[in-house]
Amino acid sequence: MGVFAKIFLTMWLIGGTAGSIYLLAKRFVELAMRVVSLHNETCLEDPVLWPTWLMTLILVSCVLGLMGIVCKIKFFQWLFSFLINIGVIYIIGIMVWRLLVFGWIKKPTSMSFDEVYKNNSPLDDEYKPMLIEEMAADYVWEEVNECLQEIKFCEEDKGEDKFFAKDDWKIESFYEYYWDGCCKPPPRCADKMISLKGISDKDDCLRWANATQSKPKHVKCYNCNSCKAARLATYQTEQDKVRVYSLIAVVFLFVANLFVSMGGFE
Repeated sequence: MGVFAKIFLTMWLIGGTAGSIYLLAKRFVELAMRVVSLHNETCLEDPVLWPTWLMTLILVSCVLGLMGIVCKIKFFQWLFSFLINIGVIYIIGIMVWRLLVFGWIKKPTSMSFDEVYKNNSPLDDEYKPMLIEEMAADYVWEEVNECLQEIKFCEEDKGEDKFFAKDDWKIESFYEYYWDGCCKPPPRCADKMISLKGISDKDDCLRWANATQSKPKHVKCYNCNSCKAARLATYQTEQDKVRVYSLIAVVFLFVANLFVSMGGFE
């Protein structure tokens, strides 16, 4: 059983090395595209870094495991087993954290965003309090608001001051919620822009009216709930997209640990 486990553990680690290199390269290309083509600002940074760290941990553990098998160095074998256990703990921590931040949310991300944007639903009715505190709390939003203003996110400037070209939206869908929530008034506000009497101070239509009075040409409202919902929806969408990384890591760690327990280093 030891020889069988050793052969399959070696093959598994080679595959894990190649796979983690591929996923890391893909991740770095995505980040590089965002930095070079779409700017990397405080308000638009990549908020989901845990897959990068997870794949890096797996790559390092694969290399150490292969060296432990080929060179028969006990220290590398022990370090490989240690990193495998760290990876398992890391994934469990991610799962618990995701449950706290996203758990028991019945609506899809797009529906939650639409409820805030189109129907003026309060943020805390659509998103978990922990997520709001992390991404859209008042002390956080001051920095985000300042960033969006500095980069003139919604404005149609030309030349060097132009933030987005039309093709950018085809390349990267990362900002689609931002574009709707921060740059376009909700459809329901069209009839209210003429008369704002009787509208609650917390209604986004009033915020949009106040934000666009001085510059009607550049329609934007960075302090609207719809803009905050855009950041929350973007973050949640990115988290959903990278769940595949955790699934890949769980399978890899489980099988690698199984082969080690079967005598893969003997």
